[in-house]
Amino acid sequence: MLRETIGSMLEEAERLTDLVDALLTLARMDATKAGATREEVKIAALLEEIRDQFEVLAAEKGQTLAVTSDHNIAVQTDRTLLRLALVNLVHNAIQHSPSSSKISLAAARRPSGVDILVSDSGHGIAPEYREKIFEPFFRVDKARSRSGGGVGLGLAIAKRAVERNGGRITFESDSNRGSVFRIELPSSSLLAGSPANI
Repeated sequence: MLRETIGSMLEEAERLTDLVDALLTLARMDATKAGATREEVKIAALLEEIRDQFEVLAAEKGQTLAVTSDHNIAVQTDRTLLRLALVNLVHNAIQHSPSSSKISLAAARRPSGVDILVSDSGHGIAPEYREKIFEPFFRVDKARSRSGGGVGLGLAIAKRAVERNGGRITFESDSNRGSVFRIELPSSSLLAGSPANI
């Protein structure tokens, strides 16, 4: 009984720590007026880094993470912000995807810039929730456990991080067929040498 009580307290403390960290991240992005710090970022290398970071977590659910990107695609962007957005999208995909499923991370150059996609095969997002999912604290399934459902800030953080980089984030989703979240970075961020198409 004592072990269960201590375990429950530790879980609650961890949840509150995650909540505080997420709130501080949002507050810093809202309060900081300075522009994003630009540096050269190889998209494929960044996606592979994030795949490696989440490989163990995905493996616990029998999921696989796959990266598809031309290694020559490079952008001038704030790496920390872009990584923050992708980390939240991938973590969200793992949480909402079933066991033994595949989560894809992909990048492609388009005439308008670069698209980075995170695709899952989860339960999808119902039409009535689609305009709210980027709102802070919004959770599609409010009945999910606190430990498994997050605090409802991941997508809000991802959206702010992408917008601070001059991009935008959109998504496509079908009920019971999964979701595709798309980060669109503008053509102005592309570096010379990036392939014209993939």
